[in-house]
Formats: sequence, structure tokens, C-alpha cells
Amino acid sequence: MIGLPKFLAPKPKTNRSFFIELDGKNVEIFPKLNQRAKRLILRQNSMADGFKLTMPPRVSLAQAKRFCHQHASWMSGRLAAQGQLTCFAHGQFIPLRGQQYQLVFLDKLRGITEIHQNQIWVTGGADFAPRRLVNWLKQQAKTDIQIAINKYEPLLDVKHSRLTIRDTKSRWGSCSSSKALSFSWRLVMAPPDVLDYVVAHELAHILEMNHSAKFWQHVSAVCSHRAVSQKWLKLNGGQLHQIRVK
Repeated sequence: MIGLPKFLAPKPKTNRSFFIELDGKNVEIFPKLNQRAKRLILRQNSMADGFKLTMPPRVSLAQAKRFCHQHASWMSGRLAAQGQLTCFAHGQFIPLRGQQYQLVFLDKLRGITEIHQNQIWVTGGADFAPRRLVNWLKQQAKTDIQIAINKYEPLLDVKHSRLTIRDTKSRWGSCSSSKALSFSWRLVMAPPDVLDYVVAHELAHILEMNHSAKFWQHVSAVCSHRAVSQKWLKLNGGQLHQIRVK
């Protein structure tokens, strides 16, 4: 994420995307006006091509384009890293609970997904195995997350109302005012302590719906590996979003 103090300039009239040239290729930029933003913020799309550009009020489109050109080298580096996408395919290695497993897609009708030593066997062949694998990973994630919930709810003296597993693009987890929890199934690919920390984090929001000092005190009191897990997500979390079903 790159930021810049806001400019005092006319408010842009459109949020339509535009293109800039990087390394001989046109790269799409998706600007979005945010009335509360205080600076320009550039982010790479985690699950698609191009970049998102958050624009505060009174920043012109011309200034936004200049900002992007000033950070062309950063964007080129991010695109180069994106070229290392991992897809769910026969023979590919993917992480599960922090360990690498090779995918083996079997041309069999019986719907099974199983771990065999350092391999994950999935039936359905190339056409159906990727989606079947995602469903299995979601169930694995839900099981691990529920175990962590059972661990932290009594420690924090809280109770959640509902649990949902999704493929979120920008958050690993969330907690609503109704105490409903939502988590990314991709957490099951991270080391177990990382998933564990995210669950503790979201449950602590039942006590404090903010990121105040009091909130972090609740998290640290029950999760001793908070700092290590936060660092892992910051350094490696993006790689999990680079794994695509097909």
C-alpha cells in the first residue's frame, strides 16, 4: 500500500477506470472516490488484474494519473510477483495448515477428497476437481475455525451468533454488531497459529468494535503469538490470494 498526502485540487467528476503504460503493457487503474480519505492510496487487486486507487475529495484525475506514474516501479514489481500465480491443477503444490501438499486429480466418479502423506487426492478430473477441492478446503477451514472459537470464547467470555466461511478479497475475518463472524477459507492454508490469531482477533471485537488500545489488550491477553501471526499475514497473506481455483 502506498499513500500520499492529499492535494488541494478540483474534485474528480468520474470514477471510471483509466490505463497507464507499464513495461510496454497497458495496466488498468480503478479509481474510487472516498470522502473520508486524506491521501491517495494505491493497492493491487488481489484476485484480478490492475490496481485500485482510493482518491480523497478535491484530487483531480490528472493528479491521480501522475501519482500512478510516480509509483510505476512499485506497480511493475507487484505485477511481476502476480505472474507467479498458483492454480488448482493436477501436480501443483498448495499450502495446507502451513505445509505444502501436491494435488492429485483422479479420474474417478466417487466424490472423495483425502490426504495421503504429502498429497491431496481429489476425484473428478480437471473439470470438477478444483471446485470439489475448494468445497473441501472450506469445510476444513470451518472445522479449524470452530475449534479456535471454542478455545477463545470462554477465555474472552463472549458468544458469537453465527459463523460464515467465504472467499473475501480484503479481510481475513470480520465481526458484525450482531456478533456474526465471517472468515476467509484461505486461512486454512496458513500456519495454524495464524488462523488461531485471526479468530481471537474477531472474537475480541464482540467486546470492542474498534482497534483501540483496549481491544488489543483483549487480543494479547489470550493470544501470545499475536505479533508473530500479524507479521506472517503481512509478509505472506497476499500469496494466499494469488492461488486461484482455475
